[in-house]
Order: sequence, then structure tokens, then C-alpha cells
Amino acid sequence: MDSCEIEDNNAVESELKRIFPEYFSKFSLPEGAHEERILVYRACKTNKCDKKSFTPTYEEQGCQVRDCDDPTDPSLYSLSTYEKPRDVKRFAITNSDIREPFKIAMGYTEPSCGLVQRTRERTGRRTSHVDWLLYVDAEPYKYFEIIEDFADYLEKYKKEKAGE
Repeated sequence: MDSCEIEDNNAVESELKRIFPEYFSKFSLPEGAHEERILVYRACKTNKCDKKSFTPTYEEQGCQVRDCDDPTDPSLYSLSTYEKPRDVKRFAITNSDIREPFKIAMGYTEPSCGLVQRTRERTGRRTSHVDWLLYVDAEPYKYFEIIEDFADYLEKYKKEKAGE
């Protein structure tokens, strides 16, 4: 096998890993969705960086669309992350599935795991929410770490932002 064949096989393998779940046929991928590494935060239901804490909304709901949900909204099928720590804290406090003391993880949207879109680009709303549309068998939790003392982290973050 020559080096061209190896490169071709690697390219095919890479593309095979970038397949979306079957349920993505229920909506249109947002026009602005793309691969990008963005520093984001995620509230962890299990207080760990694991598969259960990094499950997209639709799968969390047992692959069912609730009556109050718009089945064409990409956010329903994405993994919710936030660019600002105060926004993920607000989400964790208001989400009934996440119990105190909750844990927040920080990491990057790894392009090999899926496409991202800042929700404000699609909706025009002021938010730091980022929809991460994951590929089949993606393991996004591998690119995150738990922030052990989130209250302390948030205070330091606020001071840094105020000093800018």
C-alpha cells in the first residue's frame, strides 16, 4: 500500500466519524453551523464529565418532542453550552434536572465531535448559548474539566472582565 492509499483511507475514516444521528433528518442544519473550537461551559447533571452529562436535549427526552417544543428547532437536538459562566450558572439554577451542589465543566467545542452555532446568529437574541450539533459516537466530555470551586471561579472571572 503506498502513501496515497493510506491518506485516502485516513480521509474516509475521518469522514465516517462525522455522521449525524438519524434524528437530524427532523430539522434542517442551520446555515451558519460550522466546525470551531469555542471555549464554553456545561452544567453537569452527574457532577462529572461523562456521557450522561453531555447528552443532547432530544436524547435526554427519550427521543421525544414535547408538545411545547418546535420539532424544527436545531436547539432541541443539540448539546447546550454557554460562552459565559454566569449564563451556565443561570441555566443550572433554573433547570429542574440539575440539583445543587451542581458542577460546571469548562472546555472547548472540539470540531471532531460536531458542528457549532452561536444561537444568537440564528435567533438574534442576546445570549451566550452555543448549540453543539454532535456527530454519532462523539465524546465531547473528553474535552472538558470540572471547575471544582465554581463560585470562586466566577468571582475571578468577573474581576478579570471588570479589569479589561
